[in-house]
Amino acid sequence: MVIRKRKKSFMKKVFSFKLFVAISVFVIIFLGIKLGGIYYIEYQIQKEINSLQNDIDSVKKNNYKLSQLIEYSRTDEFKEVEARKRLNLQGEGEKMVIIKPSLDSMENLELQEKSDKNENLPNYLKWWNYFFVNRK
Repeated sequence: MVIRKRKKSFMKKVFSFKLFVAISVFVIIFLGIKLGGIYYIEYQIQKEINSLQNDIDSVKKNNYKLSQLIEYSRTDEFKEVEARKRLNLQGEGEKMVIIKPSLDSMENLELQEKSDKNENLPNYLKWWNYFFVNRK
């Protein structure tokens, strides 16, 4: 009986001892940090999986568009359009008409080019040109 009392008293001392509580708190904190790290790694992996799945979906869409383009390029309509554009061919019974640009359209084109040049200039140069450059 005496031995049992010593064991009980020893167990009481261990569990009531402050060092045991401190070690227990340290172990719980340590395990919490490790568990948080594992969840963070799992989150990062899931994020990467979602990103790769989005990439797979976009590649599938692109493949579908390309397959549709390949199918269209095999049609006679596509061949005829490309022959007209690139080889300047014409169909049977068609005549080619060349329209020469008029002088008015040439002047409009020159004015448009000048205005395009002025749009790219800084503001202070626009004002300088407005006041000091000879205008026609």
